[in-house]
Amino acid sequence: MPKNIPPPAINAAEPAPPLERRYRERLLRIDDVCYLTGLGRSTVYAKVKGDAFPNPVQLHGACVAWRESEVDAWIDARPLATAPVPIKPQRRNAVKVQP
Repeated sequence: MPKNIPPPAINAAEPAPPLERRYRERLLRIDDVCYLTGLGRSTVYAKVKGDAFPNPVQLHGACVAWRESEVDAWIDARPLATAPVPIKPQRRNAVKVQP
């Protein structure tokens, strides 16, 4: 029978240990990244080049993918919209009546 071992005391000055994931890290291809972020393909690559988006990992050859956790962290770091974007009413074309 195992002995009851008390949990280790946590010192408030020490940072909490990182939580362990209970799932395997997923790799997202460019179409998935575009879907999740709402960005276009060329915008994603431009942001990677400008160090404004996580770098992809090399799978093989020219095949790359992004770690899901890094993409999620990038999305979470985006500022919230401060006010809803107003929708302009559509103008209706006047119907010309033929005499």
